[in-house]
Amino acid sequence: MNICPSCKAENPDSYQFCQFCGAKITDKITEEIEIFDTSKVAIDTEELQLETNLEDSPIISSEIISSELSIVTSSTIYLQDITYAGKTDVGRQRDRNEDDFVAVFQTRCISGKSQIGDRSDRGLFVLCDGMGGHAGGAEASAIAVNSITDQFRPFWIDTLPGKQKIEEIIANTNQAIFIKNENEKRQSLGRMGTTLILLAVHDLQVAIAHVGDSRIYKLTDINSPKLEQITRDHEVLNQLLDLGVDLESAQASPDAHQLTQALGPNPSDHLESAIQFFSLTEPTLFLLCSDGLCDNDVVEQNWRSHLLPILNQEIDLQTGLDHLIELGNNLNGHDNLTAILVLSTSAH
Repeated sequence: MNICPSCKAENPDSYQFCQFCGAKITDKITEEIEIFDTSKVAIDTEELQLETNLEDSPIISSEIISSELSIVTSSTIYLQDITYAGKTDVGRQRDRNEDDFVAVFQTRCISGKSQIGDRSDRGLFVLCDGMGGHAGGAEASAIAVNSITDQFRPFWIDTLPGKQKIEEIIANTNQAIFIKNENEKRQSLGRMGTTLILLAVHDLQVAIAHVGDSRIYKLTDINSPKLEQITRDHEVLNQLLDLGVDLESAQASPDAHQLTQALGPNPSDHLESAIQFFSLTEPTLFLLCSDGLCDNDVVEQNWRSHLLPILNQEIDLQTGLDHLIELGNNLNGHDNLTAILVLSTSAH
């Protein structure tokens, strides 16, 4: 285990940054990636070239995003490509889509006659699954996506924000939805709320955060591939397991899949977001998804056929994403489905 020099917390040996406070643990070389700015529409993105400062890029709304990036650095291990795509689908049994998502990419580049060239790249992926009566879920997820994005931008100048700042950003977002519930006197099931999953990248540093049961999966190691769910659902089932209830009894509980955490229904002092930090050191495919896709172990049972070919670059990311949404509709289809795929490849 690695001991954080800042907060003294224990972290796995593979972590470069503390999962609790975000402080750097080791002296491993920080790499660079090339990132662009777009959102939920398939567009050609333009790299932001800045003389001395960082400018915000526009956010564009739609239902699909995709982009591909290439870079070269002088490090022993470096990112060679990032490819990403996102898509949302209403599903086969719903008449409205309460999911929302966004991807924002920015590049900060400093250059000049008397300056040493400096480049810093960053990306933010956010996915929310709303709930709460007529139009309430869609409103809650939209508020969360916009609030997280607006608050996150200022902290990308030098590095990712630490655990405390990310918690503050999430708490502010929760409070915005909570106050709207209070002002509109929403009660019981009519109170709007949303899940949240967040993946942020700064060079090779990665932060993830989540509230609720939307998930982030990570697929690594091309030679001996392994799928890992790197978020843990905030639901009664896991709460019962933590209390020592055996798995079979916990699964039999009628409220086993009821959420124990969500943005919006309660004030922020009741919120417990989960945050982790790590670094990219090998080819990695991230899947961010709402439960409309991952219910009934769809991801766990089909990752070799639907995710592994993407990691191996046997099919392009957008095609793989289309196949994944189709699979979710065929095997689930009872809920909205949203997924974001982020593929990073490295070279030596």
